[in-house]
Amino acid sequence: MAQGQDSTPAGRNLLVMAELLPGVYDNANQNYFDKRRKLDESDRHARINATISRIDAPAFGPYAFLWVYSYETGEGEKHASYRIATLSTGNGASDEEVVMHHYMRMDGEIHDSELADLKPDQLRRTDGCEYYFKRRASHYQGAQRERACRFEWNGETVYTDNVIELSETDLWFVDHKYSEETGERVTGVGSGEPYWLERARIFHCYADIPGVGGGRDIPFERYDNFTLHDKGGAYWFTTRDDDKRELGIILQSITWHVLNEDNGNFNRDSLVLYTIEKLPDGSVKEHGYAFTEPSATRIGNNMKWMLVNCAITPRDQARPEM
Repeated sequence: MAQGQDSTPAGRNLLVMAELLPGVYDNANQNYFDKRRKLDESDRHARINATISRIDAPAFGPYAFLWVYSYETGEGEKHASYRIATLSTGNGASDEEVVMHHYMRMDGEIHDSELADLKPDQLRRTDGCEYYFKRRASHYQGAQRERACRFEWNGETVYTDNVIELSETDLWFVDHKYSEETGERVTGVGSGEPYWLERARIFHCYADIPGVGGGRDIPFERYDNFTLHDKGGAYWFTTRDDDKRELGIILQSITWHVLNEDNGNFNRDSLVLYTIEKLPDGSVKEHGYAFTEPSATRIGNNMKWMLVNCAITPRDQARPEM
């Protein structure tokens, strides 16, 4: 009986991808090391954050996801783009493939309050631009059909042959446009290298000023209940004292792209907690950092004048243990 109920491989892959896809992803490490390696400006990857959440949007089927890209321009302006991605099987795909469609809002946000009544024809979807995912070594690779994704862009017809790769730890993608007339690539990173966004973990943090320790009974101010993701998440706050200092906390799990010593030694990845300050003249001062294993679930730094503590489990949810 059980064998007679077997699905296709695509049916299983669909369920796995639906579990893998939601998360927070960021290419903070790629963005940093592109600069550290002194790559040409055209070869550098802009800083991009992706937040993907499973949603209940009935008109888009049972496997729908709100996909938000946040990024900054070279001038420091912040932008965001919103789309709904869907996963399905069939519709011209093989019995191993999962199909991903993108429905984009070309201007503005997609709000939770509109999901119940939102219809696909209220967003932009271009036929031929879907991705067909197959399972590969520890990841899923989705590609568009060759030259099938065509549309008008900046007054000319362009096509894309883009790829998305998804794993337990990473989201990779290539987003290039090519001129239909000449075949020349007209957008994208000069080298052609994909964006490498790493999956982030969410930490719950607080800061104390001053950093009281050792059971001392000293008055302090607590700046509480802020969250950071560990792929370059940042939080800024202004102190409540007369000085009104503007302090920043950054949490970053460093994935090294290079060796940092010219002796053959291998530098290991680390989870790092930075403390910085924006000075009155606009410059940023680095006060110091603490680091530990990248898999750590807690990290702290007490510089005496300030203490910072971050943990995946919020303090009010920590359970007693021996």
